[in-house]
Amino acid sequence: MASFFNRMRSSAGPSSQSSGLSPAKKDPNALQITPLEKFLLDAPPGPLREDGSDKFWGLENFGNTCYCNSILQCLYYSVPFREQVINYPKRTPLEAVTTTSTGQSRIDPNATILPPNHPSLTPARLVKQQPQGPSSARTAGGPTTTPKPEDKEHPEYKKRVAQARGPTISMTHDNTAAYGMPESLFTSLKDIFEALLAHKSNVGVVSPNKFLEVLKRENEMFRSAMHQDAHEFLNLLLNEVVANVEAHSKTLVDEEEERQKGMNCSVDKTEFEQALASAMPKVAPGNTGWVHELFEGTLTSETKCLTCENVSQRDEAFLDLSVDLDEHSSVTACLRKFSEEEMLCERNKFHCDRCGGLQEAEKRMKVKRLPKILALHLKRFKYTEDLQRLQKLFHRVVYPYHLRLFNTTDDAEDPDRLYELYAVVVHIGGGPYHGHYISIIKTQDRGWLLFDDEMVEPVDKSYVQNFFGDRPGLACAYVLFYQETILEAVKREQDAESLAAAAKAAAEVSKEPVGLGLKTNGFMNGIHHVKSVVTPATPTTEETNGYTSLDKVVTETSPLVEPPPQSPNEVTALPQIPASEMPTEDVKSKKERAKEEKERRAIARISARQEEKAEKERRKNLENKRKEMSKKADEDTRAAIEASKASKVEEDHRVAFENGTREAPKEGHSGPLGGLSRLKSTSKSFRKPRIFSREAGREEPVADADEDVASPTGQENAERPERSRHRFSGLRKRGSNMKLL
Repeated sequence: MASFFNRMRSSAGPSSQSSGLSPAKKDPNALQITPLEKFLLDAPPGPLREDGSDKFWGLENFGNTCYCNSILQCLYYSVPFREQVINYPKRTPLEAVTTTSTGQSRIDPNATILPPNHPSLTPARLVKQQPQGPSSARTAGGPTTTPKPEDKEHPEYKKRVAQARGPTISMTHDNTAAYGMPESLFTSLKDIFEALLAHKSNVGVVSPNKFLEVLKRENEMFRSAMHQDAHEFLNLLLNEVVANVEAHSKTLVDEEEERQKGMNCSVDKTEFEQALASAMPKVAPGNTGWVHELFEGTLTSETKCLTCENVSQRDEAFLDLSVDLDEHSSVTACLRKFSEEEMLCERNKFHCDRCGGLQEAEKRMKVKRLPKILALHLKRFKYTEDLQRLQKLFHRVVYPYHLRLFNTTDDAEDPDRLYELYAVVVHIGGGPYHGHYISIIKTQDRGWLLFDDEMVEPVDKSYVQNFFGDRPGLACAYVLFYQETILEAVKREQDAESLAAAAKAAAEVSKEPVGLGLKTNGFMNGIHHVKSVVTPATPTTEETNGYTSLDKVVTETSPLVEPPPQSPNEVTALPQIPASEMPTEDVKSKKERAKEEKERRAIARISARQEEKAEKERRKNLENKRKEMSKKADEDTRAAIEASKASKVEEDHRVAFENGTREAPKEGHSGPLGGLSRLKSTSKSFRKPRIFSREAGREEPVADADEDVASPTGQENAERPERSRHRFSGLRKRGSNMKLL
């Protein structure tokens, strides 16, 4: 190192000992700005927002609290949930958040992040022995070896750097007096959210000491140092928030009733006091069911008895859906399996109220009311009888960026609601009893961010798809958060992504070297030193056109002959390049071709989306037509059944007349033939019972000579083919003396 500094001094010329202000070479061991800082510097966030959507803070891990940090980050970046927490029962003023009632400072909202070259950021403070085991999505999988302490890319080192640079908010206090509520998990959560909004820095680290203290005090299962389940913590937190808010609302109502009773019992009030009391606004409990409105949905259990076919329904609420996993499946397939029919038989028979006993039945679950925020819990941990313990399932389960639920009831409200993925909780580890949790969250206008305790880093959108469960390593998606959206917003986002990709590709093309440099000795820089590599911004089209994309071509020419060396005192004039050989036109045309290619691809994508939309509309119209035709066919079938029933009744009446089972007609009501009025039917022949020979084994009666009397006119003969199709459709008598022609 000393020889290095001596060479640097000799090249700079003689200098005195006080020349410490001369620029020194960049120290490779010095800290660098984090990827998040670079990300924010590329596009400055501007003035702070009042809703807190531009705060990207990490949460300190106290040994085994990663389950808590990952869930809290997902809930904070849920815009409606954050707004409800901050505004209930009312929003606290900034002074009450930063200082106590006695004037003592709680947090310093003006604290800033320390620069990388700050004297306090010494290597001795940052470099420590790092724990074993995978602790991040970037190091998941592979042997659990202890990384080198000087590995600055290790997540543990980055976490210590983030915590040392600050700013840090230590949440060891509570602000329950300003809320008018007793200390609870809700007040501790509200303290964290309001502290982030009150601070003027976009980045930093929060230490949720008070929140963890209340959590462990009220729930014994979280007091140990064992690995906890993030899904169980999510359920517990949401239920505790509901209970705390409802208890506070009930307290406000009781206090208002007591105040009204006290004012009514007072007999010494003047008219002014009575008017003032009546004019004072009553304390309203406010909206206490916002957790139910956001996360709660309704499931309908439909059970059909296979004996009497009676269908019974039972509704039940849910805050999240837990779905079983199959290998090489998707979230849609898991939801379809969740709602498929289940046979209740043998020991699981259903007690039917109509039958009055246990009967075999079919059961299925459907969604009756969709929540605004859908939390999907993937059952990665399954109990196995062979091992007598829980085991983690590394099944590949694909989850989409946008989702629609199809397993809804017929009377469901807004059954075609569209959801978008905004947060993923990832479990890293080989089993349920150890591991690590991280969260990947989509922010409002900063894309996707990786939250790993104290460390926060930007990631690409494609990075979210690395946790299906089939990648090498132990990282798998565990809880998925979907929030409602509209189709127009999805299209705007896709168009913005296409424009951003085209702009990025154009910027890369503009920065591409052209291979015409000049050496200091006057000779042109060798073209063989230049390698042109273009990374395609969009997927290649090898499968569509059969040709390999030219974006993958690496241009490397053969080396040229080096010129002879010259003395340093000799001056050689630079060679003049003819204007015809200047590559400006080629470079310009290349840029134009690249730009046109990007525009063509963008137009092709837009046209493909339009064609897909038209195809969906066509399929929808065909489906509607099919439903109308099916409905019309059902109506025709019902009409035919009704006609058949009417014909059967008519035929029964006629057969009863023929066999003498009906009463004789009243007097004065006989037809031309008296009691033989049944001859008015369209039957061609009339048979006498005694002529029908059953002993002889003849199956058909013999025609009578008076056969033509039954049909004296030709009109009845013309009607015979039509009515003969329905005459004996309902006949149930064993014998008959009539012949069907």
